[in-house]
Amino acid sequence: MVSAFVPTSAGPLKASSFVSSVSVRRAPAPAARASITMADKVLPVFTEAIANFKTEFPAFANRGWGCTVKAERWNGRHAMFGMLAIFLTAYAKGHGMIPDATTPLDLSSWGTLAALGNYTPITNERAIILIAHVHVLLVSVAAAIAPFSFQDKLLLEPGEADEAPAGLFPDFTPGLTKDAELWNGRVAMLGVMSLVGCSMASGKDILDCMNIGLGGILY
Repeated sequence: MVSAFVPTSAGPLKASSFVSSVSVRRAPAPAARASITMADKVLPVFTEAIANFKTEFPAFANRGWGCTVKAERWNGRHAMFGMLAIFLTAYAKGHGMIPDATTPLDLSSWGTLAALGNYTPITNERAIILIAHVHVLLVSVAAAIAPFSFQDKLLLEPGEADEAPAGLFPDFTPGLTKDAELWNGRVAMLGVMSLVGCSMASGKDILDCMNIGLGGILY
């Protein structure tokens, strides 16, 4: 460390030597402050959990499985699609777009596949929704196994680095950005959990909970 009180080669102490020595000692401070982000200040347990998971389960973390940013982003995408599907299904139900919605399936024609645990047949509405979800699941599986070159992969490629953890409150960047997608995904995941919780607590269908939550505008 350079002392501020060592005489310079030019002779007695000068103010410039004192200022320069102080600036040398204090220069690293701004860089250290810049490295402390909002995610580190607010509940750092989230970022620490991701780091610990990567240490304890490197095989999963290196592929983007488990407690990773890659998994959170894809879970958010599925939740956003799920909320949209629930909304459209409720709209279709409210406007009579599902044929014979309340008619139960004939067990003699469909067999036990169309029955609940107590052999009560499901309605045509539930059967249509179920088959639609099966089709979406198959498309999702196909996209994960053999994605197009322009698609975002479900898993990390060998050697590919995951994104940095966003923490409790990611940066808010509006528009078609990764930050906005992360925010929307988290809100959608909370929405799905709220709908399921409302349905379990009230005994109402998820579609009815969606309609009630939107003020009854769907039906």
